[in-house]
Amino acid sequence: MTTAQRDLLRLLLAAERPVGAAALGRQLHLSPWQVHYGLREIKSWLNRRHATLRHAPGVGVQVICSPEQRQRLLADLAAQARFQLVLTTEQRQQLLALALLTAIQPLTLAELQQSLAVARTTVLKDLDVIERCLARFDLAIARRQHRGCWAEGDELAKRQALAALLWGDVPFDAPIMSVAADRGLVFVLAHDAGLLPIVGQASALVRELDMAAAYELIALAEADLGGRFSDEAVAPLALGLAIQAQRVRVRQYVGWDDEALGWIQSQAAWPTAARHCARLWPDLPEGQRAAETAQLALLLLTSARDEPWPGDRTAATGTLVDQLQAHIAAAYAAPELTRDQLLRDGLEALIPPACVRQRFRLWAPPKTIADIHTERYADERAVAAQLAEEIERASGAGLPPDTIDELVLLLRAAVVRARPEQSRHVLVVCPSGMATTQLLVARLRARFPRLGTFEVLPMRELTAARAAGADLIITTVPLVLPEPALVDIIHVHPMLRPDDIAALTQWMA
Repeated sequence: MTTAQRDLLRLLLAAERPVGAAALGRQLHLSPWQVHYGLREIKSWLNRRHATLRHAPGVGVQVICSPEQRQRLLADLAAQARFQLVLTTEQRQQLLALALLTAIQPLTLAELQQSLAVARTTVLKDLDVIERCLARFDLAIARRQHRGCWAEGDELAKRQALAALLWGDVPFDAPIMSVAADRGLVFVLAHDAGLLPIVGQASALVRELDMAAAYELIALAEADLGGRFSDEAVAPLALGLAIQAQRVRVRQYVGWDDEALGWIQSQAAWPTAARHCARLWPDLPEGQRAAETAQLALLLLTSARDEPWPGDRTAATGTLVDQLQAHIAAAYAAPELTRDQLLRDGLEALIPPACVRQRFRLWAPPKTIADIHTERYADERAVAAQLAEEIERASGAGLPPDTIDELVLLLRAAVVRARPEQSRHVLVVCPSGMATTQLLVARLRARFPRLGTFEVLPMRELTAARAAGADLIITTVPLVLPEPALVDIIHVHPMLRPDDIAALTQWMA
């Protein structure tokens, strides 16, 4: 039995009702063919134990047996020691990339064939795919006859690629690695580490990456620097620190040119990084210690904060933020935005880490913000693009795309704060009955207490004159006014769905 068939059987034995074959495939990242073939083998395994596998089209797959027999089958499955691990193409390629990035010496094709239990041509094809993936980090795969192959590039780039791979930021549908807040680094094949050499090597690497020690270091650094990292920044920072510690242990050190090293040494995070680097690796030669201190400082400098740190509030940053706030105030014709402290705090916390990350081309977890690229945020996106150009002219480093998205949200929040509270007259047209109308108005008042005063109006009483006296019409049915009127109309569902809330928020902004 293969490990995929074992996992299929476990799912079926745990299910209390029939499960569709497509659902089984989605849960285990198996193709329909793999599920179909696996069920054939599982049926044979169950038949030998006097249990039945029922597969009803349109209903699903189910193991037919008594509760007592189900427990015996689970025990038999757990006791079975011999399984065949058949890796998917994506799993194999990710494991191969991990082996190349962490190898100290070149790996020969024969070693890779044996470690993966595949043919030479398969390894060669996988290397071509991996090389395209590593190109985003300016890495290549060197191949030399009689020597083997290895990931070619500087150490900093290798650490960035390792962080992305271990985080699960890969161009594959099913990452083999991920970072969980409660469990640390999770390797999906860990329970099969003994079935294939390359899986055992990956599992050993996961054990070497001490995430717990990295979290302790983050807490100490926060105390030294007088601030806190944002919650979402802590896990990737811990991963970066754990990777650095592992690479130093195997004597793979980063290198910097004099200009880059001098700039990092001038930053507020340098003394903290130097103190912890000396504590962690006291035996490093001076040159290598300075280089690794710079790497640790960069990890601290580029991690997001909830609010600006004392070291972020430099004279240069203050001047730049003054210019940005003046630009924003002019763009929205709202002079009060030059004095908006929340906006200033957001800019001071957001810009320095992002500029450093862009300057050194460092990896960060991908982040998408829903609806940010829709038409309702068009104005903020245009202003954010202008601000990004201004930041690049002033600092020499642009903003990464995800930071520009966050800047859009900062602008939206500032504009909403700047809008004066006013008494708006809102007409609500809802011909669905009194109960539905009252529920809609209650939802509107709860969700938008500053929207204005609501007047419920029957559809037959809506005239051009009544519409002209309103600031907004909210309707639950398609509405065409008897005569043109200069009033906005928003069509909503009686239950006020998320799209309706977004439309009303956009109107208020």
